[in-house]
Amino acid sequence: MGRQHVHAAVTGLYRRLIFPEPAMKVNRQPAYVLHARPYAESSLLVDVFSRDHGRCMLLAKGARRRKGGQRGILMPFKPLLIGWSGKGALPVLTAAEATAHLPEIAGFGLHAGLYANELLLKLLHRFDGHEKLYFAYDVAVQRLASGADPGETLRIFEKQLLREIGFGLILDHDVETGKAIDPSVQYVYLPQSGPVASPAGSPGITVRGATLRELDGEEFRSQKSRSEARQLIRELIRHQLGGRELRSRRVFRQLLLYQGKGKGKGKRTQVAPTD
Repeated sequence: MGRQHVHAAVTGLYRRLIFPEPAMKVNRQPAYVLHARPYAESSLLVDVFSRDHGRCMLLAKGARRRKGGQRGILMPFKPLLIGWSGKGALPVLTAAEATAHLPEIAGFGLHAGLYANELLLKLLHRFDGHEKLYFAYDVAVQRLASGADPGETLRIFEKQLLREIGFGLILDHDVETGKAIDPSVQYVYLPQSGPVASPAGSPGITVRGATLRELDGEEFRSQKSRSEARQLIRELIRHQLGGRELRSRRVFRQLLLYQGKGKGKGKRTQVAPTD
């Protein structure tokens, strides 16, 4: 290590000792629980997605106690107002209250919601605020709770997620010619750049111009467009995940396979909104 690097490290340590990091105190922050798991005898480690502070991990002390615990509140898909305090990587949850009572999400909608939660956990950095994405997630949860189409709800959310992390889709023009997307033309979408008009059989993610236009307008007019949009965004997200597997997708595939065997068919008869 060079002399300058040593000096910088010593200076940083000195500043942290003399001027310790102030404790963060947050009150009445809109948030959703993404995931919670047991910690110690009676506590929970809770991953939340908050409006102003993004994804955070909090320690909910005593949340699993039968009396006075918060386990019934700290559940996914419940809009909350929360508070926390502390410094470092694991602040302590100090308050949590539900702000609305949405209908329970079930079936394909539940799978879509768990998948969205897992994407946020894997693609967002901690304590990095994404206010627009928070509102997009809030809309997605409300749509799923109201029984809206899970596939369309996911496509819109996924598109906004990619944009927020710096990989927004180009859906309105050919990146090689600059021409507007033609609904009658077949394109190949290149993950690092965008759509280019290309003859059939070219390598890449094949997608019709009509699908790109409909995805851009967030309104699908055919099952073909829904299927192509699902395939396109799935491949782009896979590119961002860098080979990391999504547990929610694997579990749901196993569930569908099990249900198919239970009916004597031995194969999946449905398509998950993430497949």
